[in-house]
Amino acid sequence: MVNKANFLKGMKEIADFVGFSPTTVLKHKKIYPGMPIRQEGWVWIGDPEKLETFYKDLAAGETEKWL
Repeated sequence: MVNKANFLKGMKEIADFVGFSPTTVLKHKKIYPGMPIRQEGWVWIGDPEKLETFYKDLAAGETEKWL
């Protein structure tokens, strides 16, 4: 669920939004460092619109810009 500030807060929220497990999301972040999530202290945050673009690019095999 996207909050009023229009970002995802916490790995569970990010994983639920993209439909992958937290482990898979972290694997994607390791492989694609430009993936639009980051850790702020102990909390992961992500941009839902950019995550949709990231996973569309991943599905299309267009991942160069995320490396």
